[in-house]
Amino acid sequence: MSLRDTNLRYAALKLIADTVDKAMKDEKAAHLEALEASAEESGAKSWTVTLGGEKVAAITLSQRSGGYRITDEEDLADHLALSHPDMVETSIRIKPWAAKQLLESIVDVTEDGAVTKDGELLPGIEDAPAGAPYQSLRWDKDKGEAAGSERGRRVIADALQAGELRDLLADIPLLER
Repeated sequence: MSLRDTNLRYAALKLIADTVDKAMKDEKAAHLEALEASAEESGAKSWTVTLGGEKVAAITLSQRSGGYRITDEEDLADHLALSHPDMVETSIRIKPWAAKQLLESIVDVTEDGAVTKDGELLPGIEDAPAGAPYQSLRWDKDKGEAAGSERGRRVIADALQAGELRDLLADIPLLER
């Protein structure tokens, strides 16, 4: 497969994934509302999903459990530090601005740590390799086009709906058997 086809296939699959993700978010909210209404009316908490008279799945309306939870850990820890010091622990952290400043001052890294411009040896620092490359996709837009209305998405969507990418995507199974 050529890079051109690979790029087009990637863009088409990204469009499908994004579209399905958005549709699922919208559907999930509407579906939950319908389940709650049905449960209120019938008392049912579980429904069978059928296709052609055959059961293919079951959907259950579950209730998350409530109960006590900590909403302000810092406030609670301050209180417990005075009344029950055995219930709290102190953690020493490097301030974010200081970490940035220290990393910018490094001129070399040895087995013993990092060496700064001032010659200070800092333990616990290594020279990490760059991460694996990754791809990102930005849809092409017409000049002055509003966000979310990318022309490239429309072109791919139209090609998908017209079946123009069928051969390119033919090997992708809908579901594994």
